[in-house]
Amino acid sequence: MTIHSLTTLDELGSVRDYWQASQCHANHDLAQFELVCRLRPEVLSPFVTVIDHEHQPAVLLAGRLEQTTVAPAIGYFKPVAVPARVLVVIHEGVIGPLDDQTAELTIDHLISLLANGVADALNFHHLGEQSPLLKALQHRRSTSLCSVSPRWITHRAMCLDKAGKTLDQAMSARHRSSMRKRLRELDAAYRGRITWRWLSSFDDMAGLCRQLEAVAATTYQRGLGVGFFDNEEYRRRFELFASRGQLRVCLLDIDGQTRAFWFGTVYDGVFNATETAYDPAYRDYQIGMLLFARMVDELAREGVRRLDFGIGDAHYKQRFADQSWRETSVWMYAPTLKGQLMKMLQGSCDLIDAAVRSILNRAGQTSRLKTFLRLRVVRSARTES
Repeated sequence: MTIHSLTTLDELGSVRDYWQASQCHANHDLAQFELVCRLRPEVLSPFVTVIDHEHQPAVLLAGRLEQTTVAPAIGYFKPVAVPARVLVVIHEGVIGPLDDQTAELTIDHLISLLANGVADALNFHHLGEQSPLLKALQHRRSTSLCSVSPRWITHRAMCLDKAGKTLDQAMSARHRSSMRKRLRELDAAYRGRITWRWLSSFDDMAGLCRQLEAVAATTYQRGLGVGFFDNEEYRRRFELFASRGQLRVCLLDIDGQTRAFWFGTVYDGVFNATETAYDPAYRDYQIGMLLFARMVDELAREGVRRLDFGIGDAHYKQRFADQSWRETSVWMYAPTLKGQLMKMLQGSCDLIDAAVRSILNRAGQTSRLKTFLRLRVVRSARTES
């Protein structure tokens, strides 16, 4: 067994056949990975770790070397940002069967890259609790290289009944009644002016992206610099998955204008939800949940087996998911002054964040504070625009 790294797009040709035969998740799709490496200005190069067995690839670890800033967070607040070269291992970046022993060897290899100055830090995006990589990293938490305390996030999914059971039937009577009431109120307020759209084929991608942008620009996610953006990367990713028949988009239009959307990709029988947003002016009608119900019914009719809600947790995910697991992102830092400074800053912010969250949870104020901060972000974004 040998381990080496591929650091140019041309070099990926040596593992292309194995990668494409083994890929099973939209996030590590090779064509999308190459697209992101070409388009994102912060990406210096791909950085794919290859574990060979008898001169044939056995496992790939998909990553990117990025010139970025490390900005530890306390809630939504980021008190400091340090320019750094970071080796990012992407979410679902393991391609192929990775056992515990191979994971230990892989982590040793990545640590040697830090020691040799390849990067100031390593960032493993959202490793599952049972991931061999996470287990190998936990063995090194006592070292000066690795961040100490995991910040767990629950990842959720739901099975879709092949018999066509609707989400409406899966709800409690009280919740079903509430949803029907909101739908009646929406219909009454905008009678004859509402259109629900389910898209699986596309003839005007630029027009679709403009419609999504009009909604995304009104959200708190935009104020945080996340979510959908009408840019070349999203348009090219849409075109890629649409050309394979994998892209799905659910829209709610009112008066001819898109007011809510949900989109994702169907990959190996699983719908991977990517982004959702709704115009906050229609919050009282719960149009996000109404759109979600439509989307689930459409996916069930297509025979999609499972809906993966994606990274991050929310009340609606907790309500409808029937599968869940914990994930955490892990940082490792170079044995340099800069690396250890970043580790100290990350550790300090993690401690403060955990203490604040604990106080808010005990006081029952977490949801209220989140709502307040999100509204402030939306107002600030609107003022700036």
